[in-house]
Amino acid sequence: MNKTHFIILIIGLFFFHSCEEKIDSEIIATVGSSIITANDFTEAYSNKLINTKAEDSEFERRRTLDELIQTKLYAEAARSKNFTLDSIGVNRVQLTKDLALREELYNQSIGSKIPTIHDSTTRKHFKWKNTEILLKHLYHHTKKALDTLVPLIKNDPTMFNVYANKLFKDNNLKESGGSLGWVSYNTLDPHLEHMAFSMPIDKAIGPIRSSYGWHILLKKDEREQIIISENDYQNAKRGLNNTILKKQSQIMANNYVNNLMEDGVIIDEILVMNTLRKIHAIVFEKNNQKKNIKPKNSQELTKFIIDLKSNSNITLAKYKKGSFTINDLLNNLRNSDPKIFLDNPIQAFYISLRNKILTTEAINLGFLNSKNVQRKVKSKEDQYMAREFLLSLSNNNDKTNFSKKEIKNITEKLKTQFSVAIYNENLYSLFQIN
Repeated sequence: MNKTHFIILIIGLFFFHSCEEKIDSEIIATVGSSIITANDFTEAYSNKLINTKAEDSEFERRRTLDELIQTKLYAEAARSKNFTLDSIGVNRVQLTKDLALREELYNQSIGSKIPTIHDSTTRKHFKWKNTEILLKHLYHHTKKALDTLVPLIKNDPTMFNVYANKLFKDNNLKESGGSLGWVSYNTLDPHLEHMAFSMPIDKAIGPIRSSYGWHILLKKDEREQIIISENDYQNAKRGLNNTILKKQSQIMANNYVNNLMEDGVIIDEILVMNTLRKIHAIVFEKNNQKKNIKPKNSQELTKFIIDLKSNSNITLAKYKKGSFTINDLLNNLRNSDPKIFLDNPIQAFYISLRNKILTTEAINLGFLNSKNVQRKVKSKEDQYMAREFLLSLSNNNDKTNFSKKEIKNITEKLKTQFSVAIYNENLYSLFQIN
C-alpha cells in the first residue's frame, strides 16, 4: 500500500466513524457551540400553535426550527463579542435555573415512585367527577394552631363558625363560617380533594395538610349526577387516568417538601406579615395604575419600595440547609401571577419558601451538574444573549424589531461564521405516535 492509498483509507475510516457516531436523540440541531434540544423545540412549537391560528404542518415545523436557529446564531455572535447579560437577563436565567433544578429533583426523586392506577381508583374519581360537595373549612399555616380546635369543634359543631370568624381575614369567609360553597372535582388541592370527597357529611376532620398550610374540613351536603352509564365511564377513563397521575404526583411532591419543611424551619412571622403588607400595597397600586387609577398615597408606596430594596438581604425564614430572604421572596413573586398574590399573600409566601427549600435540596443532591438542567439554563441564556446582540446592531440601542430582509441578511452572514447542523431524524421522532 502506497502513502496516498493509506491517507485515503484513514480519511475514509474517519468519515465512516463520524457518520456512525450516534447523536443524542434529544438534540434537534447544533449551532456553533449551542444546541437546540427537543425541549426547546416542543416548547416553542406548542406556544406557536396555542398563541396563533397556525396549524401543525411541515412548513410551521421548519419555520419554528429556523427561528430557534436564528436565536442561537445571535447568541453565539454575542458571546464571540464578549457581551454580558443585563440585570433582567441575569434574573430570568436564575429563575429558569431554579425551576429546572426543582423539575430535576421531582423527576429523579419523586416522579418515578408514582404507583399504578387501579380500576377501582379510576371509578372512585369518576364518581367524584360527577359529584358536587358543600364544603366549609378552617385554615392556618401551622398545624399546632388547629390541633387544639378539632376536639372543641367535635364537642360543639357551632364553634366552627366562631373559629372561622377569628381565623379568616376575608369578610366573606368570616361571615359564611369558612364556606367554600358548592365545590366540584378538580378545584381543590389534590390531598384536600381526596379527603373532602371521601369524608362523611357533618363530621369535621383535620388538620389536613395542603400545599400551602393546614385545614379542618366540614362537608355539609353533596349532590351526585345519578344517570351515568358504563359507556360514559369507559369514554372518560383514559383522560381521567392522566388527571389522577397528575394529582398523585402533586401529592407526592407536596409530601416531599412538607417533610423538608418540618425539619427545622423557623419563620419570623411578624417580619413576614410586615413585608407582605408592603408588597401587597405596591402590587395593588400597580394594578390600579394599569386601570388608570391614581395611587392614594404615593409617598408611602415610595417608602415601601425603598425599604424593601434596602432590606432585601434580611432573613424571613431559616431552614436546615439555608435561609429565605426578602430578595428570595421578591424574585419568586416577580415570576408569578399578581392576582394570586393579592388573593392570598400568605399562601404566596409559603409557595415561595417551599420553592427555595426545594431548590436548595436539588443543589445539595448535585443536580446542578445534570445535563437537563444545564441545557435549560443555556437555552434561556441564549434568548437574552440574542437580545443583547440585536440591541448592539441598532444605533439608538432600543431597536429590537428588524425587517424580514434585515433578519435574513444578518442570519445568512452569521451562518458563514458558525456551523449549523440539523438532525432531521430526531426532529421527525417528536411527531411519531407510538
